[in-house]
Amino acid sequence: MGKVNFESSKIPVTGPSREVINEKIKIQDREFIYSAATIGNPHCIIPLDSISPALATKYGPDLEVHSNFPRKTNVQFLKVIDRNNIQIEIWERGAGYTLASGSSSSASAAVAHRLGLVDRSVTVHMPGGQIGIEIGDGYSIMMTGTVNKVAEGTMHPDLFAVKV
Repeated sequence: MGKVNFESSKIPVTGPSREVINEKIKIQDREFIYSAATIGNPHCIIPLDSISPALATKYGPDLEVHSNFPRKTNVQFLKVIDRNNIQIEIWERGAGYTLASGSSSSASAAVAHRLGLVDRSVTVHMPGGQIGIEIGDGYSIMMTGTVNKVAEGTMHPDLFAVKV
């Protein structure tokens, strides 16, 4: 997947140059502690004792467009199950509530490891399934998982017609 980076200028997150770890952010009626990371796209990860789809859909839209994130951000609500398992709920930048995401899994596992909450081998549990994450040196990420058919369809031939 590449390497996760926590540097504000790389993510990007507004403010002075720093690792964005355990910072406060206020949204609606609530203040959260978050960490931010990038693995080619920005992520705002919020560790909590309890997470749900309702939480993601309530706060995700406002976090996505918060002024801290000049290019918007993906949002993950993270629950640590144990040293090798985490659960996330995802609000994806530009797409909304999402059942599963490789970059969200990678960033969440890396943040949980950076915070000392999990080991280097982590299974990420999401509503859409599980992904295995191995965190290497320099926060390089190796992701493994299954491929599951979720839909079937046909495309109309007109989509491929050449128009002159």
